[in-house]
Amino acid sequence: MSYSKSIGDWAEKLAGQHIQQAGWHIVARNFHCRGGELDIIARQDNIISFIEVKFRRSQAMGGAINSITFQKQQRLGHAAQRFMQNHPQYYRLHGRFDLICVYGRPKGQVELQWLTNIFSLND
Repeated sequence: MSYSKSIGDWAEKLAGQHIQQAGWHIVARNFHCRGGELDIIARQDNIISFIEVKFRRSQAMGGAINSITFQKQQRLGHAAQRFMQNHPQYYRLHGRFDLICVYGRPKGQVELQWLTNIFSLND
């Protein structure tokens, strides 16, 4: 396993714990389809959130939010549509996209920042 893959897995595990502690139910992890991937899909009440997890050592250069380009939004949106087609029981829910930024180092101090509704499935 590569270093970047193991760091990514670690960041996604931390994000998943944070999501659950906030009262959300994780529906799926690492949903893959042709043309896209979703790190975490979580639900609370009438909201289904497609959550991108990004790891950064620091918030320099604008942090992880700058990695969500228009092209990345298109890939996430495509993957979310595929997920919804495969799981029609979630159609009635409001879909949104969130970003959880994990800043720090695996054996050091870590900070999580959850940015909600960075764009919407209905946009």
